[in-house]
Parts: sequence; C-alpha cells; structure tokens
Amino acid sequence: MECFQLRPIGRIETPYKDKFGVPRQAGLVPSARGKLVLDSAFRKEEAFRGIEECSHVWILFLFDKVREKDVRLSVRPPRLGGNQKLGVFASRSPYRPNRIGMSACRLHGVETDEQGEMALLLSGVDLIHGTPVLDVKPYLPYADMIEEAWSKIAPDAPERWSVQIAEEVREVFEALPDEKQQAVLETLSLDARPAFHEKETRTYFFRIYELDVGWEIVEGVCVVCSIRTVDE
Repeated sequence: MECFQLRPIGRIETPYKDKFGVPRQAGLVPSARGKLVLDSAFRKEEAFRGIEECSHVWILFLFDKVREKDVRLSVRPPRLGGNQKLGVFASRSPYRPNRIGMSACRLHGVETDEQGEMALLLSGVDLIHGTPVLDVKPYLPYADMIEEAWSKIAPDAPERWSVQIAEEVREVFEALPDEKQQAVLETLSLDARPAFHEKETRTYFFRIYELDVGWEIVEGVCVVCSIRTVDE
C-alpha cells in the first residue's frame, strides 16, 4: 500500500486542555478563541496573502491523541446516544484510519509578533490545545454552503442546557474576563457528559483555559459548583 508523509504547518492554541468538554463540532462555542501558531517554515506572508479576504477558513488537523491501534471501522457516535453503531466513514469520529479532522472556524486576522512568530486568529474552535494542523483552506460560501444538504443522523443542532452558577462560586466566576465566562457557559450548555452517564448524578470536571470547572446536572439544569485555577 502506498504511504504518504504529511508535515504539520503549525499547532493550534485553544482554551481546551483535555478531550473531555471539547465541543463536538466547530462553531458551537463562538466565544472559544484559538490561535494557529505557524511553524517557522511557513511564517511567510506570501503563503497567506489574501486569506484575510475570507471570513472563515477550513482547518485540517490530526487527531494526535488517538493511537493508531485504536483506529476502528465502526464507532458509537455520542450524538446517537453511544449505543448505535455507525461506519467510521459515516461519522466524524476521531478513530479513523488517517486520523484527519476538519473544522470550519471564523478567521479574525493574521498576527505577527515582535519575535516574528506568525499566527492565524480564530474563533469557534473545537480542538484540543496543541493539536497539529495539516492545512488551511478558505471557506467558500458558494461552494461549501449547500442549502439542500441534509443528514438523517444529525438533522438539527444539539439541544442546549440552561447553565447556572452556584452561589458559592459566583464571585470567582464573575471575576473572570467576559470572554472566559462566555466560553464556560457556551461549552457547558452543550452537555459534555458521555451518553452512558446521562442518568447518573455526579460531579464532572473539565479543563478550560487555566481553570478546572466542576459541574452537575440538577433537575435538568447544568450547575457550575466548583472553579479552581490549575497550574499549567
């Protein structure tokens, strides 16, 4: 079998430090900002000339946290409750043969700092911090937005939970910058629990920014009950 080598063009910095809690699709958490820091070989203005004429870009990346031995041909998508099997190529599961993913993200611009480090500024990201990026392509509405497209597997956007902040952590939460508050609320509204935990009552924790956030589902409402700072 013919094999190819792919070289990452950079790595993305995002608020999400672990797999648990990461939005399952791009754009579901608009306030989640990311920065695609380019490898030195690709820090060339000529390579990205014109990209700021686009509002959105496709990010092609590698699910590097998935081990090759864990790749499988059928998966149990969380969207289907974790009980129904689907062919891996009929899903967006990371457990795919070449472990390649793609996300459409909002592009806010290109940044070059005093050290010459070049980065694309993004939002609506759904990637773990440090994920290697293989390519960037412009999102073309006339070609990529297909009005008559449909999916029986996931016909609608996921429902969102109401999120409340427990009184004992309200002061800590309100001291956070507005962008971080919004990202926490938007992320938790998507219900990050594994499908097989839906009937369990327990406290869950997920990493976002420098925070470890604890939350519970209480009578159909997501309640943030713990917020603590974690050393990087």
